[in-house]
Amino acid sequence: MTRGPFETAKRATRPAYASDNLCKRLAEEYPDSFARWLFGARGQVKVEKTEISREPIRADSVIFSHDGQETLHTEFQTTSKSDLPLPLRLLDYYVGLKRLNPDQRVRQVVVVLKETGERVPDRYEDERTLHTYDVVKLWEVDARELLKDEGLLPLATLCRAESGAKLLSEVAAGVGRIKSPEQRRDTLNSSRMLAGLRYDKDLIIKILKGSDMLEESVIYQDIFQKGQRQGEKVGEKRGEKRGETRGLQKESRKVALRQLEHRFGKLSQGAQQQIGRLRTEQLEALCDALLDFRSKADLTRWLKQNT
Repeated sequence: MTRGPFETAKRATRPAYASDNLCKRLAEEYPDSFARWLFGARGQVKVEKTEISREPIRADSVIFSHDGQETLHTEFQTTSKSDLPLPLRLLDYYVGLKRLNPDQRVRQVVVVLKETGERVPDRYEDERTLHTYDVVKLWEVDARELLKDEGLLPLATLCRAESGAKLLSEVAAGVGRIKSPEQRRDTLNSSRMLAGLRYDKDLIIKILKGSDMLEESVIYQDIFQKGQRQGEKVGEKRGEKRGETRGLQKESRKVALRQLEHRFGKLSQGAQQQIGRLRTEQLEALCDALLDFRSKADLTRWLKQNT
């Protein structure tokens, strides 16, 4: 596919696996939205923390139970390359899930986030075995359905678009319509992270950070008011600078703590204090790293290595 004028070789440098993990977290937070979009499933949907004996739960894999009658398995990928070939892994999961619930239907979808030029297989086939599954290539998907749904909104940044700036502006408008300030910030952060797989960092900051809806946020107002209190022009600028630094630290700390406690429950006072002492760049690194944490022990190791 030919790159449009809104795309450049300069991309955000977040690891691809972090994007896969982020999509998993979104699917676990909004199971109804993802099950409806990917499988057309309506009714009771819940996330299953199912562990297949052949392979532990993958950081990019989500399993839903739908109405107690079928199992829905989704994997998020930035590349089809892996130690175990993708088709064989999907077959392995299918057999494992079928073994757990022989009477239930099993459906599978692989969501590919980024176009790499690689062929994305939709089946496992050998001499006597044929197993198929669905593949969704986000860069071919119409963004309209995703733009209407708060849970799917961050993935809309990777959908088909004639103009990246226009698409990101539509995402920013969707984020701005979210009533909860906390949820609005989470969705904005997720949108920026996924957009980094495709778009220039400066474009992302300009549209998804400089949009009008941020001017209504608590953090923005706090920074602005601190600057205003300085009085003189030089003092005002310095105050805004200090306020912005403190505001960014406070915001990053909130995001990190909220995501960690969502996954692992209440953190110890010692861990909270350590996180409270992290600098802004350390907090941003933690927000990336925590997507790969499997337990509180991973957090403890990370804090020991990075503080």
